[in-house]
Amino acid sequence: MKKIFFLRHAKSSWSDFSLKDFDRPLSTRGIQDAELMGNYFKTKNIDLDVVISSPSKRTKETLEHFFPKNAPHIDYEKSLYHAHLDDVLSVVTISIEEMNNIMIVGHNPSMHEVTEYLSSDYLPKYPTCGLACLAYEGEWKDLRSSCCELEFFKMPRELR
Repeated sequence: MKKIFFLRHAKSSWSDFSLKDFDRPLSTRGIQDAELMGNYFKTKNIDLDVVISSPSKRTKETLEHFFPKNAPHIDYEKSLYHAHLDDVLSVVTISIEEMNNIMIVGHNPSMHEVTEYLSSDYLPKYPTCGLACLAYEGEWKDLRSSCCELEFFKMPRELR
């Protein structure tokens, strides 16, 4: 059984309007939420084969706080910044078949769309630092609509 985790970046700061969107850092709450969700994920005892992330400042900082120690291998993929559903699917479907546990870190609306597309589960909201876990049996290249089971969807407010 393979697992795909979709993590939306934590809450970013809007305090400096001179920054480009790509360069916005996390807010204080974002840092706290990333640490909280990272601790939650750690209790699951899941060994990730790879994390594939948007290279934006807020996704990088989310990962720094989500994995404060012993971070798994992280690949930064430009196509995940302002990604569409097909962009996210492409990143997963080209993954090496021997990889069983993959985390994708990105932005909305793509994290929300891909989770609903693959699981056929309706999620009314996909807040910052929301984390979905989808189970999948098959080869990565064969991912398609409704092929995954949503094992859990966790939001920071459920852990505060």
